[in-house]
Amino acid sequence: MLENIRKELKRIDEDVSFSAKGHLESAMMWRYAEYALMLLSSVSLCITLTFTFGNLDKIWLSVLSIISGSLTVFLIFLRTQEKHLAHSRCGNQYLALRDKARVFAELGSKNMDIEKQIEYLKRLNFEKSVLNKESLPISWLGYWLAGRQIQRESHIYQVDKE
Repeated sequence: MLENIRKELKRIDEDVSFSAKGHLESAMMWRYAEYALMLLSSVSLCITLTFTFGNLDKIWLSVLSIISGSLTVFLIFLRTQEKHLAHSRCGNQYLALRDKARVFAELGSKNMDIEKQIEYLKRLNFEKSVLNKESLPISWLGYWLAGRQIQRESHIYQVDKE
């Protein structure tokens, strides 16, 4: 029974580590998307304003104005800042759950009888299920980047590698 509890704790650790990495990667992608859209919007607005006072053809000026306005509306519509914060929050919640599981595996379970260990394990599984239901979906690119980090074992603490 103790071996089964240990295996389940490892599964929880692996699941939440992967989800945490995926959310943190998605948060970073939304941050980069926000910066790119803001930069493009600002540059197109500056170009439009520059050509407004020049002798640029009205058609080109209209096209630049539409591009500038579209980028600004797109930036507002996507709500990149909100998505960045939501993914960051979810990633941090998964990391907190992972830490709970690790502390329990290394320290907390030593002084508990099997019934209490099973009860705590059920509580950790329930928390993981709640996080899975309430969190934003992770993009395929976020999953892919998280998988690459896990394959390189860049998420493992040095003390655990020894």
